[in-house]
Amino acid sequence: MQRVTLVHGFLGSPVDWADVLAELAPAIACDCVALTQLGCGSVDEAASALAARLARDPCDLLVGYSMGGRIAPELAATRRELVPRLLLLAASPGLDDETERVCRAAEDEIRAREILRDGLDAFVERWYRLPIFAPFARHASFSAARVRRAQGEAAFWARCMQGCSPGRGTPRWSAIPALAARTVYAAGALDERYAAYAARAKSLAPALRIEIVAGAGHVLPLEAPGACARLIESSLQITP
Repeated sequence: MQRVTLVHGFLGSPVDWADVLAELAPAIACDCVALTQLGCGSVDEAASALAARLARDPCDLLVGYSMGGRIAPELAATRRELVPRLLLLAASPGLDDETERVCRAAEDEIRAREILRDGLDAFVERWYRLPIFAPFARHASFSAARVRRAQGEAAFWARCMQGCSPGRGTPRWSAIPALAARTVYAAGALDERYAAYAARAKSLAPALRIEIVAGAGHVLPLEAPGACARLIESSLQITP
């Protein structure tokens, strides 16, 4: 039995992995971690909580999507022994331009206040109007996912937005070459920003395996669950 630990993205929940799990081979056991279990006052705090979980219940593969994909490489970079294999789905290793970091931290501070001021339902409505989510908003899974996200805990997601902002965490681009041999980095073909991140990662580490998922945008677990399942299965074949 091979064991996979999966970490979802901002506003999501372990339910987001349901269609992926349904496509996986029966011999794969999955632990779907909720961000609410990781504190998420910062990426470092979340990675430390995930490290404690994996120390108790080891995995053969760590999968991180979006915000989960910022936490996963943070852990892989600092506690290599806990992450024998790594699959990053629509993930960013962080922002390394200082001006960009300051601007993003300020944006996410405003967004955190909006969540607390207006409530999660109103915030979710605005959030999914961002251009990056246009393919997801057209997908059959969107309506049910949007309802789930609006029912979350506003105070937690505000804290997560502020503390785990890409403008606050440590950029991990420099860790990519050391992680490359045991890592798969995937992005949707319709997700231009993250496909560009994948290309940059490949330029830093030519050994890194890049997968671009045709017809999919940013929300890979919901837009392309079958492709995610195949990526998990193939990532488990990597020799750590």
